[in-house]
Amino acid sequence: MRLLKLLFRRAWPGPRGGAAVPTPCRQVPEAELALARERDRLQALLDVNSDWIWEVDAAGRYVFVSAHAEGLLGFRPEQILGRTPFDFMPPAEAERVGALFADILARRAPFSGLLNRNRRADGREVVLETSGIPLLAADGTLLGYRGIDRDVTEREERAGRIAYLARHDSLTGLANRPEFMTRLEGLLAAGRPVALLLLDLDFFKEVNDQLGHAGGDALLRRVAERMRETLAPGSLCARLGGDEFAILKEGIGEAEAMAAATRLGTALCEPYQLEGRQAVIGVSLGLALAPRHAGGAEALLRCADLALYRAKEEGRGDVCLYDAGLEARQRANDGMEAALRRALAEGEIDPLYQPVFAAGTRRMAGCCVVPRWRHPLQGDIPPDTFLALADRTGLVLPLGEMLLRRGCQSALSWPAAWRLTVPVTPVQLRDPGFVEMVTQRLAESGLPPGRLEIAVGETVLGPAPAEVPRSLRKLRAAGVGLALDRFGEGPTALATVQRFHFDRLRLAPMLVRDVEREPAASLVAAIALLGRRLGLGVSAVGVESKAQLDALLAAGCTELQGPGLAEAVEAAALRPQPWPQPEPALPPGLAAG
Repeated sequence: MRLLKLLFRRAWPGPRGGAAVPTPCRQVPEAELALARERDRLQALLDVNSDWIWEVDAAGRYVFVSAHAEGLLGFRPEQILGRTPFDFMPPAEAERVGALFADILARRAPFSGLLNRNRRADGREVVLETSGIPLLAADGTLLGYRGIDRDVTEREERAGRIAYLARHDSLTGLANRPEFMTRLEGLLAAGRPVALLLLDLDFFKEVNDQLGHAGGDALLRRVAERMRETLAPGSLCARLGGDEFAILKEGIGEAEAMAAATRLGTALCEPYQLEGRQAVIGVSLGLALAPRHAGGAEALLRCADLALYRAKEEGRGDVCLYDAGLEARQRANDGMEAALRRALAEGEIDPLYQPVFAAGTRRMAGCCVVPRWRHPLQGDIPPDTFLALADRTGLVLPLGEMLLRRGCQSALSWPAAWRLTVPVTPVQLRDPGFVEMVTQRLAESGLPPGRLEIAVGETVLGPAPAEVPRSLRKLRAAGVGLALDRFGEGPTALATVQRFHFDRLRLAPMLVRDVEREPAASLVAAIALLGRRLGLGVSAVGVESKAQLDALLAAGCTELQGPGLAEAVEAAALRPQPWPQPEPALPPGLAAG
C-alpha cells in the first residue's frame, strides 16, 4: 500500500494530474530531468504490470484507467472513463459490493482484497481483487480513490473447485458424508422435520468384479443420475462411501417418505447399459424420521442404518421403516455376537455328522457336517440361529476352519467309501486363503481329497465375484468334490452348473418340504432328470417323513439326508445306520449314487 501511494503521488500530483513534458528548446534543470526519468520508469512499470490501475472521483466515476483495463474487461479506457465500477458488475453483485463500499467510503478508509465479479465486453465474467486508498484534500475533503484491480479469476475458480471437492463426492458429484452431516445437523438444530433414507446397492460387488473398477465407477455415476432424476427438487443426495447412499428430505411425513423411497427403489433396480453390457442390481432402503425417531444427527443415522439392516435381512430390495424393536433386536445381536466369539474361543461349538444315504444301495454314503453350539445356559443352539450371524461378522472363517479340520480327522476312521460333505458360505469362498486352508487341513489329516465334498450355495453363483470361480477351479484341480447346495432356491442358470463342473446337486429345503405337492413334485422330478442327463447326483436334504422319502425316491433322487432318516450325532456316536423301515419301493432303473 505504501508503494501504491508513492507511485500515484509521483506519477499524478492531482486528481487528473500529470506534469508537462520538458521541451528541448530550453535548458532543463537536472531536478526536472531526474523527475522525467522517474516518470518514465513508473510508466514502464505500469506498462509491464498486468494489474489495472485506476482513479475515481468523489462520485465514484473513473477519471483515470491504465491501458491494462482493456485486457481485463475488454473495454477501451475511453469506454470506461466517466462510468462507475458498479456499471460493469451484474446487478446483484453491484448491490453487494456497493453496500460494502458504502461503509468504506463513510470511514474514508483504505481497503484491500475486495473480491468482485465483473462482466467483460464479450459477456464473460471475471473476478477482480480490488485495493484502493482515499484521496483527501488539505481540509480533509474526500476527492476520490486510487487503486489497483487484479484478475484472480483462475485463483478463485481453483479455490471454488477445492471447496466444492471438500463438500462433494468426486466420482458422482453428490454431497459427501461431511457435507451431508453438516446439512442434517443444521436442519435438526433448527427443529425442522426431516426424513433420512439410507440405501446401499445389492450385488454391487459382484457387478464390480465382473465389469472391473471402471465399470463399477460408471455404474455408481448412473445410480447417482437416477437418484437426481427420480427425487423431487430440494432433496439432498449424498454418497457416504462405497455403494452406500443417503437422501435427506425436509418437511415430509411417513407416507410421503415411504412413497418416495419405493419410487426410488424401483428406478434404481431397472437394468443399466454399460458399454454394451447389461448390469442388474438391487437396492435395500432404511428410513428414519426426525424428530419422531431421534433428534440428533448420529442417532437418526443409526436408526436409518438399523432399518436398512432389517431390509437386507428380509430379502433385499425392500424399504424398512425404523421402529424401536430394531434397537432391541440389535442389542440382542450384539450380545449374540459376543457370545459367539466366546463360544469359539472356549470350544462350545463342535461338529455333528448327519448320515447321507445312497438310494441305490440303501446304505450310508457318508456324512454331512452340521455345527452345534452347546451354550452353557441356553443348551444346544441350532445352526440356523447363529450361522447367518457368523457369516455377517466374519466369524464363519475360524468356525469353518475348525469344522473342516475336525471333520477331516473324524472321516479318517470311517469306511473308505464314505464321503465328508462340508457346506461353505459366500464369505468363505471369497476369502483369498480359503483354498490353501482346505488343502492344508487335508494334508494334516491325511484324508484323500476325493473323500471331501465342498457344498456351495446356489445364490453365491449368480453374479459370482472373481474369487469364487478361482476358488472352485483350484478345489477341483486339487481333487476335491463340489456340490451345488440349495439348488432350486436361486436364479442360477443351467450353464452355470456346467461351468463349475459340480458332482452333485443338493435340493433346496423348500423343494424337499413340499415335494408331495405340485409344483415342487414336478420340479424335483425335472431336477433329478437333469442330474441323470448331466451325470450328476441329486441329493435331497432335510427329509423329515416317510411320505417325503417316498416322493423323493419316486422323483429319482440319488441321495437322501435328514432327521427322518437319521439324526446328526457326535463323531464318537457315529455308526453305520440302517435304511429306515418299512422300506419304500425302489423305482426301476435307479442307479446307485
